[in-house]
Amino acid sequence: MTEKSRGTLAEYKKTLSKYQKIMAVLVILIIAFIWAHSFMPQDLSGEESSFITDHLVKPLLKFMGIAADENTHAIVRKLAHFTEFMALGAALAMLMHTFFREVKTCFIALSVSMFTAFLDETIQIFSGRGPAIADVWIDTAGAAAGILIVTLVHLLHKLRRKAR
Repeated sequence: MTEKSRGTLAEYKKTLSKYQKIMAVLVILIIAFIWAHSFMPQDLSGEESSFITDHLVKPLLKFMGIAADENTHAIVRKLAHFTEFMALGAALAMLMHTFFREVKTCFIALSVSMFTAFLDETIQIFSGRGPAIADVWIDTAGAAAGILIVTLVHLLHKLRRKAR
């Protein structure tokens, strides 16, 4: 299906490839994962990230000869934001590349990611956690990184095909 073709939702459903359906489901699952964590109460969320910090990150840092400090837990939490939105951005870009050219793909994927990040922080209001605008920017940076990686791989693949 090209960007120029127009049709009803029923027609789109009939023409979606298996890959597009899988990517759409992946996007929905990633968003559900993100929002499920936003609904977690603050103490439960803190316990989860403390577990990751204490049982994964600190031992890894120790193995590498790097001392963990009081900021390690906060860094782990921010990296979690970045990473889950990098996965969302990448999945959105992979899906959007099947419909649009690179510029439009990047714009749509980043817009959806930013809106998801905004809603993510809004949800935290209702779970007793404080929303943070800094987290929206961290989330957006993660999404942009995922989109950039997928777009560069996509462009390199196109260039290699043209060279043949």
